[in-house]
Amino acid sequence: MKKNKEINQRTILATEALLLEIIKLPDGFKNNDRLVQALKSQGGLAKYEDVERHIGSVAINTVKSLSELLFGDGFDGLDGLRINARNAIDKALKGKIKKSNEESARQKLESTEKTLAITQQSNFLLNTVIKEMRAHLKAMVLQDGTDEERLKRYKDINKKVEAQLNYVNHGEI
Repeated sequence: MKKNKEINQRTILATEALLLEIIKLPDGFKNNDRLVQALKSQGGLAKYEDVERHIGSVAINTVKSLSELLFGDGFDGLDGLRINARNAIDKALKGKIKKSNEESARQKLESTEKTLAITQQSNFLLNTVIKEMRAHLKAMVLQDGTDEERLKRYKDINKKVEAQLNYVNHGEI
């Protein structure tokens, strides 16, 4: 039993050394398809085997519990190394790193800010249309004239308001 624990500890320490080496020199590992596949998940890395490096297959729960004992930052630190190694290989393969969460959040923020600016502009234009409509209504109430003249004025104003609303809502008249 004690021998298994020692073998598992050696595996985890060797895995950490491998991850650090990948991060420093990813070009040497980018063509190792088994390793690239293993780096995609925590479980994949736990099952990865490399006899030359003294890395054997270990249960993920064993990796988690022993990492907590062996490393100051525990399993989170080891998993962070796995992610960094995966990103380093991705960068070596593609020449660029995948978008990080920070980059995605920045792009989403920019998109939201653009949408907000458009909405604010539309609200301003709608307020302008409403103010004009109220001014026209007031003028119609105060206007002297026949019913036919008022109806003609109403139709002209209504046509103008429809054109303004179409422009605000659809960008076309």
